[in-house]
Amino acid sequence: MITEELTPATVKDISKAEKRIEWMISFLICRFKFVHQILGMMTKHPDNNIGTMGVLVTESGKFELRYNPVFTNNLTDNELTYVLCHEVLHLALHHCTSRKLEEGYLWNMATDLAVNELIPNDPSHSCVRPVTKDGKAGGLFVSSLEKEPMFKDIQTMQTAEWYYDFLRKRMPQITIEIDGVSEEGQGGDGDEQGQGGGGDKKKGQKITIKIKTFDAHDGWREHEVADEKVRAKIKEVARMDSWGTVSASAKELIMAAQTKRINWKNKIRTWFGNMAWKDKTVTRKRPNRRTGFIHPGSKREFVDRWLVAADTSGSIDADLLAQWIGVMNQLSEMLPVDFMQFDCDKTEDPHPYNRRHKSLEFKGRGGTSFQPVIDIANKARYRGLMILTDGCAPAPTKPDCSKVLWVLPEGQNPPVDWGDKVYLTRHS
Repeated sequence: MITEELTPATVKDISKAEKRIEWMISFLICRFKFVHQILGMMTKHPDNNIGTMGVLVTESGKFELRYNPVFTNNLTDNELTYVLCHEVLHLALHHCTSRKLEEGYLWNMATDLAVNELIPNDPSHSCVRPVTKDGKAGGLFVSSLEKEPMFKDIQTMQTAEWYYDFLRKRMPQITIEIDGVSEEGQGGDGDEQGQGGGGDKKKGQKITIKIKTFDAHDGWREHEVADEKVRAKIKEVARMDSWGTVSASAKELIMAAQTKRINWKNKIRTWFGNMAWKDKTVTRKRPNRRTGFIHPGSKREFVDRWLVAADTSGSIDADLLAQWIGVMNQLSEMLPVDFMQFDCDKTEDPHPYNRRHKSLEFKGRGGTSFQPVIDIANKARYRGLMILTDGCAPAPTKPDCSKVLWVLPEGQNPPVDWGDKVYLTRHS
């Protein structure tokens, strides 16, 4: 049972929780062999500073299962099995080792929806959802959300990215209350509802989603080494067929999550790096590599400039745009980059992008035409041109001397068959 108040754990509580966790993990090998094997990758630590339970990814790429001793001792065996399955699936689906999306609390909700769909809620399987004192299930579930009219089109057995997009589109109509605290910017005078709400809703009226959490996501971090460790373990489980009672549909989703996605940020950097033309100039400010300051050294300078054009027609996802700006900031430190915005025409002239930006003010929001950008590239004779767009516009003429890189949302294509392409994905 999930209790509202947790008293600090005594030495007796900690000892009891440690023994119980180890016993439960040993017990899981009988029916939840997959969960048992993934838990074997983690060290287990009782921690009074965490309210419930969660996976922590260390800087070196190791995994720790942190748990509150009092919280653990208050759960029944079946509830504890459910929570352990929940933590393992977060790791197996790479939620713990991937970059959090823009609205962090929405990403946390989306990952919980994806994970809870895969765990059996069945006493005969020794696995049931934790409940609060009033008998309501902790966490967030598709079965509770789909009762609301605005969530009637929610689907089961989807990825966390799918649920994130689904919830994000409905944020103006909902208020999120997690453990009694409303998220900033999402408050409102919605009706007092249980999890997922209930009752009559007038058009334009907000509803409140109340969630009592049973796990913590604070220890997650983007970590490529840890990501690869998880993939290697899942491949070993598949090779040895050590799934236990994991359903076929859950197994399919877990295996699909192991497909490594191309790091589009690295691909953009590589494209620019391979295209860059460098030259050396003599300078007294740097020592000669062989003789020191006796003779002048040299420095490399980029001869060509590069143009980056952003489509401001309003169809680019804000979260992906934020990632793209991060890549731009790094590129500007290595290459002389000019930046411009456009929709159906240029909305600003090209200008040097030579400092770090946390955000950009976008102008325009009209239709889209690539021809003004191509004309500018031809006139200034840019060596390379990167265009951020969704590709929905008439085909322009091919530039005379500029190599073109199209940066597009996943699933979109440019209106031409020339130029290189990079597809933005949420996890990279």
